[in-house]
Amino acid sequence: MLERKLDLLTVDLNVTTDSNGVDTISLPPLAPNNFKITSTLAEPGIDVNIQPAWELYKQMENKRTVTVAVIDTGIDATHPDLADSMWVNPGEIPGDGIDNDGNGYIDDVNGWNFLDNNNVLYSGEIDSHGTHAAGTIAASRDDGGIAGIADNHFVKIMSLKALGGENGQGTPETVMAAIRYAEANGAQICNLSFGSQGCTEEMAAMMKASNMLFIVASGNGDENQIGYNIDQDPVYPASLPYDNILTVGNLMFNGKLDRSSNYGPVSVDIAAPGTYILSTIPDKGYAFMSGTSMAAPMVTGHCSYGLLCKARVKCHRR
Repeated sequence: MLERKLDLLTVDLNVTTDSNGVDTISLPPLAPNNFKITSTLAEPGIDVNIQPAWELYKQMENKRTVTVAVIDTGIDATHPDLADSMWVNPGEIPGDGIDNDGNGYIDDVNGWNFLDNNNVLYSGEIDSHGTHAAGTIAASRDDGGIAGIADNHFVKIMSLKALGGENGQGTPETVMAAIRYAEANGAQICNLSFGSQGCTEEMAAMMKASNMLFIVASGNGDENQIGYNIDQDPVYPASLPYDNILTVGNLMFNGKLDRSSNYGPVSVDIAAPGTYILSTIPDKGYAFMSGTSMAAPMVTGHCSYGLLCKARVKCHRR
């Protein structure tokens, strides 16, 4: 991988001072020698080694369905790689305007939008983040697109929109409502590709008490995208110390953590590929994205395999 970065040591900045003594700094015209190129070489074997797992999986009998709740932005469920990967609420009749299963949500066929309190799970480009995560976990195979980690015949994606807007933000209330819904409707795994500097006691207690497995992104560093120790400076829910929370860092293809990936010997459990990950985006598209938000779905897909082949798996809480 080649990266092109501005080398400030080679740039003479233009500084002007106005009548009030305020400095304005601007860049001069840049030339090729103002940039430096760094390269990162891939190491053989630094990958998820999924093909042998797929071969072993084919030999397994008595597979069961696993439901993965993606608590994120919305998901474009019409994407060709995702249309057959979505969880379908068996107790709901699509489009009839009735809460058929009596769970308090009308026409919650594939999940629920907790930001707007409706069943509109997809609004366009702002739902790229969740759509990308869903594709990594369980995009369909052999259809000319990408291949998700898990088998979408048995692993189904429950779309729970708790983040939104240009910055993909949510609130503890929307996330907690999504967690309640996920557990009440049979999800076994929750993918949480987000983080915050704070966490309410109610949310921490809810996650601790849950029988679901939470796969959580460790976070992408400080304002300069330099990863830091979240044992010392916690990020939530990644830093919560519960056995049903698996926190994921971003592993580069040279076998080292990406410099933006948060870390912590206590808080961060595992690292997975998260740089330049190709997956689904809205409007039948595909795109590369990078970050621990991309690494977490890799682990979610693998964990779903464990549940597929094990009839009795339960998270033990401290």
